Amino acid sequence: MEAQVDAYLHYLKLEREKPALNYLQRLIQHHLSCVPYETFSKFHYFQEGTFIPSFDTFVTNLWEKGWGGTCFTLNINFARLLRALGFNCSLVRVVPGHVALMVLLNGRKLYVDVGYGSPIMKPVEIEAKRRHVLHGFGEEIIFTQLETGRFEIDRRSNGKSFVKKTIEWMPLSEGDIREDIRTSYIDDSANQTMRRVTAVRFNGRECYYLRDRSLKIMNYRNIREVQMKDFERWKETIGEVYQIGEDSVLETVQFLNQRGIHLFG
Repeated sequence: MEAQVDAYLHYLKLEREKPALNYLQRLIQHHLSCVPYETFSKFHYFQEGTFIPSFDTFVTNLWEKGWGGTCFTLNINFARLLRALGFNCSLVRVVPGHVALMVLLNGRKLYVDVGYGSPIMKPVEIEAKRRHVLHGFGEEIIFTQLETGRFEIDRRSNGKSFVKKTIEWMPLSEGDIREDIRTSYIDDSANQTMRRVTAVRFNGRECYYLRDRSLKIMNYRNIREVQMKDFERWKETIGEVYQIGEDSVLETVQFLNQRGIHLFG
């Protein structure tokens, strides 16, 4: 595993350091920049019956295929990395349908999330005050304490809320969330994650957000949207922006075609 830890860090353009707040923040920022949130790998793992790849498989696919994953794959493997680096790290349930991390550092409990496709660029000490507000790429992320051990996370764009979830602030193990993981892979049209292409990557001052054939390019000033009706252009754009290859793209198109979703006729 030590070699894979080094490979993971090398992909993030970082080296081993002792656990510290500044190091944790850099790990988060580099992860959001280098590792995409994407559903290409989710469809592959579903068909393999794997659901959550092992640490070795995750790192190998990161290097060989450019894969990151969705929230469970990303945050679980980031937690594995953090623990290997000496951090005290647990999973936390975020309902509905999400998981994040609790990192205990110098007596402080920090909320960490590299699997939400959102610019949570730093650890948040959510218990320190009732309300925290983060900003980035036209998005506002508001953490509000509802009661002891429960926090709301509200994502807003242009002042309007577009998704709210509840953080259950209690440390969990991977075994505790097996049913959550299984539910996230339900192959049904009601589970939208399994019926559409999504990819998010943060690159310096820009965020690239792919939803099916639409690519939004967001910065701190404006949003530009590109509609791609041509498969070749779509495939090439995904390769350029997310470093995800043709085989993964074709597998995704076939997966969706089999479920009656035809992105390109």
